[in-house]
Amino acid sequence: MLQSLMQDVPLTLNLVRERVAFLYADKTVTTRTAAGIETASYQRLLERSARLADALRRLGVQPGDRVATLAWNSQRHLELYLAVPCMGAVLHTINARLSGEAVAALLGHAGDRILFLEASLLSVLQTARLPAAVHHVVVISSEPGDGPDGGMADQLPGVTVIDYEALLGAAPSEFAWPELDERMPSGLCYTSGTTGTPKGVLYSHRSATLHTLACLFADGIAMRERDVCMPVVPMFHASAWGFPYAALMAGAALALPCRQTDWESLAALIEAGGVTMATAVPTVWLEFLEALKTGRIARQRIKSLTRIPMGGAAVTKALIDGFADFGIEVTHCWGMTEISPLGLVNVRTSALSEAEAAAARSAQGLPIPGCALRIMSPDGREAPRDGATPGELQIRSPWAADAYFDAGAPGNRSTEPGAVEAFVGDGRGRRWLRTGDVATIDRHGYVRIVDRTKDLIKSGGEWISSQALEAKLLEHPDVREAAVVARVDPKWQERPVAFVTLGSAAAAAGQDRLIGDLRRSLAAVFAKWQLPDAFIVLAELPKGSTGKIDKIALRAQLRAGPAASA
Repeated sequence: MLQSLMQDVPLTLNLVRERVAFLYADKTVTTRTAAGIETASYQRLLERSARLADALRRLGVQPGDRVATLAWNSQRHLELYLAVPCMGAVLHTINARLSGEAVAALLGHAGDRILFLEASLLSVLQTARLPAAVHHVVVISSEPGDGPDGGMADQLPGVTVIDYEALLGAAPSEFAWPELDERMPSGLCYTSGTTGTPKGVLYSHRSATLHTLACLFADGIAMRERDVCMPVVPMFHASAWGFPYAALMAGAALALPCRQTDWESLAALIEAGGVTMATAVPTVWLEFLEALKTGRIARQRIKSLTRIPMGGAAVTKALIDGFADFGIEVTHCWGMTEISPLGLVNVRTSALSEAEAAAARSAQGLPIPGCALRIMSPDGREAPRDGATPGELQIRSPWAADAYFDAGAPGNRSTEPGAVEAFVGDGRGRRWLRTGDVATIDRHGYVRIVDRTKDLIKSGGEWISSQALEAKLLEHPDVREAAVVARVDPKWQERPVAFVTLGSAAAAAGQDRLIGDLRRSLAAVFAKWQLPDAFIVLAELPKGSTGKIDKIALRAQLRAGPAASA
């Protein structure tokens, strides 16, 4: 058999680290804390990462060991992003908004040996007992006043408590980085668990590196050396959507908000760091845009900001147009933890007419190169590319999961029925990830998510799309947020109920008039039987640990009896 004659260079995250050292040592990472702005060069970042890797080795961390973080978006967390996987261990980022019991459960399931804990999050663990496998807790003090006090060891019994800076200070500035196999695991992230028990996704060096390169595509995120990237999406959520690694690979500077994610703090960081692109879930940008519109943020302050790749929830036309009025381009993206997470990006192709381009703007977009997809109808056939026939979106990619992680299962592959059913083979021996999203695809390849399989509402034997109703509600200028969920009905099985939050002007004008407007706007598009039975106005919609609207909480509120409806 003919052999190739190409160099066999492993696709590992050491390629990112080495490129930064060779080309971009003078670039900077800026962190905004409660006390102000901190800036460090990438050279300093690399030196501290080497000290960290050496210290972890001295603590007994071996290849394949899991090292957990419970931390914000900061320079110190970025040091862990480089040191842990590049030394051969696995970086397990844990959601900092979980309860102590949930954090302890994830630590136990993952088998973590060391936990890097933000000092401000100590209270999270005071309600839970750490698993026996966790021997060391290293305390990160990202902000003044957060440092460990003499009683922290008493508050975390059974573990050795170490100060992060003391750990690095005792280590040398050089480390013999090992050669790694590209199929070694590099990172571990658990799904949010909004539709069941959180499931572990174990990334490989190969998958993480390929995903990083995919983020640089021109018809994609298009990260460039001249950019200053501000990932507001937490670094504990699917590797901050891959933006930290992509920025380092491209040579872009980074601006990190720590835990300061209100509109004023973000505007200050954009201004101080010269941020050109930023990313977060739509709920963050709703408040930011409102501050822009009302003049609380002067456009001159954030003049450097030109692009916002946005995902995590449906991005509305109002949000896209609102930022466009200020010369800021919003790019609708879609992904999930299981695909590292980027899968779809909405960019305009040359085949689209002006009318088609306008209609496609709110779609989730096209699969990025390296990501294949299909839409499967309930009858097991692939849905036609007509932009109308719905089916389950399924993905296959070098950076898509092939199984869920369970440290105690054979081969570390979860054998739970739900975890196994999330992956399916085809007649050609290929494996597909079942995303659980219901979508359509048009003739140009644009994918539009129409609902989650668990969010579809079945009324009288017919399906109602909650997302289609939400999208129409969000077109109203007075509606800030909208969510439609099912309420159990003795006659029809389920009926839709709409929850909305209003802008300040609409709230002052009165809810009854607005709800009447919403009913009429929906009735112009949807059949009478598809319309919500009730509209419930809340001051804020409940959010889950990743910032998405928590429909489980809304359903629970309906079962308990809503406070107000019309």
